[in-house]
Amino acid sequence: DLVKRDGVEMKYYDVIYHLTEEIAKEMAGELGPERIEHVLTDSAAAIGITTASDLGRLPSGLDWLVLDDPEFSAFTATMPISAITDADRTEPLQLEHPAYLVYTSGSTGKPKGVIVGHGGISNFASEMQHRFDVRQDSRVLHFATPSFDAAMLDLLFALGGAATLVVAPVGIYGGSELADLLTTQRITHSFITTAALATVDPAAVTDLSHVLVGGEACPPELVSRWTSDAATTGRKLYNVYGPTETTIVTTMGEPMTPDAPITIGGPIRGVSAMVLDARLHPVPVGVTGELYLAGPELARGYQQRPGLTSQRFVANPHGKPGDRMYRTGDLVSWRADGQLLYHGRADEQVKIRGYRIELGEIQAVLATQDG
Repeated sequence: DLVKRDGVEMKYYDVIYHLTEEIAKEMAGELGPERIEHVLTDSAAAIGITTASDLGRLPSGLDWLVLDDPEFSAFTATMPISAITDADRTEPLQLEHPAYLVYTSGSTGKPKGVIVGHGGISNFASEMQHRFDVRQDSRVLHFATPSFDAAMLDLLFALGGAATLVVAPVGIYGGSELADLLTTQRITHSFITTAALATVDPAAVTDLSHVLVGGEACPPELVSRWTSDAATTGRKLYNVYGPTETTIVTTMGEPMTPDAPITIGGPIRGVSAMVLDARLHPVPVGVTGELYLAGPELARGYQQRPGLTSQRFVANPHGKPGDRMYRTGDLVSWRADGQLLYHGRADEQVKIRGYRIELGEIQAVLATQDG
């Protein structure tokens, strides 16, 4: 697995990390104006939150709340600190109401917005709090960018247990910088993508007790590095899985060990996982099929994309009348112990640092270029 880059011997995952770190630094704060315009128009956003340094590059037409503007700070200081109730809202808040809209790569060349409801968030937050022993003295790292639904994982991770949320400074992507942050801030719980976690020395972070890894396949070597001394440190490493369309995480297993098969676990509370063939019939244990998910964590669908919504959120023949299930596009198989093995994609979607990339989006951009 050793390769050379610029004459220096490195592990393959170190090369991947360094290359993607360079790309990330180039992209930091440089989200293209066309993409920003599309997201704001497609979402029909009425209000935006920003800072004075970014305001100049943002489109007009929205009511921009500038956090570091003295007038805005003075205005917010007049607001009551009591809990928000239905009396403060335009209508009572229901579980099926939208909670957030997050954009993922789209095969047509335009990112697609996923509408996630409050019911899915409630189910997921309850699972996180009880499974990972998040308490008031826990310290959770907020490491994911807001364009990645793992950012909601970080927030709910902390809020569900009234823990401290430590926001990572802009420009930290992994390596010794991330290790230093985990150490100095005494982080106990964190979700870190596979590529970033591979760049951190587990011996350098002694307070980290619960590590969630996901976004990409987790290699055995990484599991061994982070769990070989678990008996001494008490640290637990979890492999988590879930598409954006099913509220962040829908399957996870028990803490991983060096000698155990790497699975994406089983469905969390309230979630139904089905491995089906092309006729939507369940396949036997050990046979590869496509993973379908159902339950309260299903998103409402795609923003202003009814055709795509009907293709991916389909009727559930194994549920009650009116039930839906989400077609993930992921190929998996059941193990006899109820855990799922991941076998790849049924389409051309790829993952880079945990981000979903539809190759059709890249092809659409290339097709606009001369030659």
